[in-house]
Amino acid sequence: MSSPRGFTIREAFDRFVAGLEPVEAEDVILEQAVGRVLAGPVLAGRLVPDSPRSAVDGWAVRAADLDSASPDQPVRLRVAGTALAGHPSDQVIASGETVRITTGGVVPEGADSAEYQEVCRFEGESVIFSRPVAPGANVRPAGEDMRPGQELLPAGTRVRPEVAGLLATLAQVKVSLRRRPRVRLVSTGDEIFPLGVALPPGGTYDSNSLQIAAQLRALGAEVQLRGPMQDTAEAIAEACMGDDFDFLVTSGGVSVGPADRIGEVGRMLGASVVFHWARMRPGAPTMGLRLGGRPWLGLSGNPLSAQVGFDLFGRAAIAHLLGTRNSLARVQATLAEEFRAKAPDAPRFLRANLERKDGMLEARVHPYQSSGGVRAMAQTNGYVLQPEGVGTLPAGSLAEAFVILC
Repeated sequence: MSSPRGFTIREAFDRFVAGLEPVEAEDVILEQAVGRVLAGPVLAGRLVPDSPRSAVDGWAVRAADLDSASPDQPVRLRVAGTALAGHPSDQVIASGETVRITTGGVVPEGADSAEYQEVCRFEGESVIFSRPVAPGANVRPAGEDMRPGQELLPAGTRVRPEVAGLLATLAQVKVSLRRRPRVRLVSTGDEIFPLGVALPPGGTYDSNSLQIAAQLRALGAEVQLRGPMQDTAEAIAEACMGDDFDFLVTSGGVSVGPADRIGEVGRMLGASVVFHWARMRPGAPTMGLRLGGRPWLGLSGNPLSAQVGFDLFGRAAIAHLLGTRNSLARVQATLAEEFRAKAPDAPRFLRANLERKDGMLEARVHPYQSSGGVRAMAQTNGYVLQPEGVGTLPAGSLAEAFVILC
C-alpha cells in the first residue's frame, strides 16, 4: 500500500474529498426536518400572499376617493362592511365607501389601498379621512413574497427553524432531505480509557471520540462508536470492518511509533492511502484513506491535533456527503494582540476566538497551543493561521483565519 507524503494542505484536502458524492435522499415529515439538509431546491408552488392583503389595521379605500382629503377639507366615506383576517368580504367597494380591515385581511374588490386607523375618525356610519393615500399604500400585493416556480432555497440548505416556517407556508408536510451519513468512529490506544473507570498510571480518558462524535452529530451524522481499542492491528481492523457506514474516522495510531497501527490496518483491509503527513501543525500525521470507495480519516491521538485534522478534513467530508457547504469558513481577521512563537516549519493552526468588533472580524489567539491540550478548544471558536517561517504575528495585522460555523 503506497503512502503519499508531504502534500500541502490544499493538495491533501483535494485528494481526500475527490469523488465524494452526496448520500441518498429520503422524505421526512416537516416537524423532524430541522437540522437536516435539503436534497433538492425548494420552489414556490403558489402565490404568497394569494391575494392582496392589508399591511395595517385600518380602512380599505379607493385611493381616488381621498385625492382631495386634507385637515381643512376632510373626506367622509360610508362604512360598507368588514374584511377581517381570515374573514374576507364578498362586497365590491363602490366610490364613497370604505371597509374596516385588519392586518392580513384580504383587500376587497374595488379597494386599492389601506389607511391606518390611527389617522382616521369614526363617526356613526362613516369614517373621516384628513389626508390622501397613494394607490397601493399599505397593501401587500398578491405574489409579493413568492410566485409559482420561483426558487426560494437551493439544494444543500440546512433546515433552520426559519426554513421550516417557509416550508410550512408552502404546505410541505414532507420534505426531501439527505439521509444522515453513517459514521463509524473508532478510538485506539492502550492508554485510552472510557469514562467511569479509575485511570491507571499513564492513562487518559477518551475525550477525542466523545468530542468528535458530538461534532459529527451536530453536523447531521449518525455515529457508531467503537472503542477504545487496544493497540493491535487485529482489534482495530475488526472495529473498522463492515459495510453499514459511509465514513470511517479513527483516532490515534497514524504516526510512526511502534504502536501506530492504522497503516498496517489499512493494508489488512485493502484500503488505499490518498495522503499522509500533510504540511501542517499540529496534526501533520493525519491520514486520508479510501476503504471500498468510502472515505477514511485517520486522526492523531493528541486532542488538538485530532481536532485540527477533523476540522480540515472531517467537516469537508460530511459537507460533501450531505451536499452542503463546509462548516469551516475561511476569513480574514485583524489580530487584537501580538502573538510570538518559534517560526513553524509548516503552516500552524492556532486556536483563537473570532468575533465582530466595530464592523471588523477580530481574532485573539489563545495563549495555550499544546497539541495535547483541550482547554483552548473549549474556549475558542476557530483558528488563526501562522504562516510557515513566520514567528511573530503583530497586533493589528491582517491574518488568514478559519471560523467554525457549527
